[in-house]
Amino acid sequence: VEVLIDQPGASGHATGGNKDPRNVSSFIDDEHASVKYLEGVITQGCQSSAVFNYLISLYAAMDDEVPLFKFLSKHVPTLASTIPSAKEGGIGAAILKQKEFGSTPQSPLDMSYALRVILRTGRHFRSAVKLYMGFGMRQQAVELALKVDPALARELAKESVGSDEKKRLWLMIARNAASDGDNRGGKDIVANVVSVLRECGGPDVLSIEDVLPFLPDFAQIDQFKDEICGALTSYSSKIDQYLKEMNDCDQICDTLRDEINRLGNHGFQMKADARCAFTKKTVLKEDEPFYVFPSGYVALESALKKEVVPHLNEKQRDRVKNIEAELSNLRTKMNSLSKGQVAASPDDSD
Repeated sequence: VEVLIDQPGASGHATGGNKDPRNVSSFIDDEHASVKYLEGVITQGCQSSAVFNYLISLYAAMDDEVPLFKFLSKHVPTLASTIPSAKEGGIGAAILKQKEFGSTPQSPLDMSYALRVILRTGRHFRSAVKLYMGFGMRQQAVELALKVDPALARELAKESVGSDEKKRLWLMIARNAASDGDNRGGKDIVANVVSVLRECGGPDVLSIEDVLPFLPDFAQIDQFKDEICGALTSYSSKIDQYLKEMNDCDQICDTLRDEINRLGNHGFQMKADARCAFTKKTVLKEDEPFYVFPSGYVALESALKKEVVPHLNEKQRDRVKNIEAELSNLRTKMNSLSKGQVAASPDDSD
């Protein structure tokens, strides 16, 4: 095997029947020798997916999972976070999401093929967990880890960064812990669930009321009284915080009401020859509305609109249009009322 590896072209770049890994395994009736040969050509730089896939199939056929897990740890990418929506749609959707987010590195390892081969064996689940994490499918990884290594499942849940995902994963772990205790006669259910509560990262992730449905009816309160007391203390603290926020809101509302009342009774004095700040026209001589500001500036409506509207966003412009429509309707009604009063004056004098 070492001679074959040292031959030119052993890395898979040259062609020839004796370089095909299947041909090698046919004349060397030794599975371990075939694995050693394939490991050697990959070490020398072989980038053939066929070689990688065949080596994965040989690893999966072994009883010892260590070589397979070591190989995957070297070639499976480690994602910083879970791919959004990877938990839905299976591996195909996860691959598409990886490409969309630019997280699929160029690698000859076909992870989907490797995962199918490993799951078909019904063993080497830790390697399958590694592949699920390579796809960013943390939930599936935790589900599988709970079957073979609950401690690994907890480590994966701790690495989650999304609050919703973290809560969902720890709920799965708590449910599994309760089920495991139930299988042992029900004596360890409370202890198992309480251990999950203490390890998950606090009540912000998982609280006592989240796991109460997993506890049996015969569970004694003494077994988790510390967690209940902690939850009550947390609730008390939150209630105090909410009360403080309510008092602050009441004070702000009182201040706003006082300010509104003050502005409602506040008056402005304007000189008869006041001029528009933009057009310099005397506002009282122009047949259009004008605005007087607390600073003393006066502006005609058309000039003010011309200056302000270009700096508004689309939503604010729509709001201006609505206000103008409302003002136009009010002016129309006021004009109608004025004309009605003028028309009614001769009758009143009679």
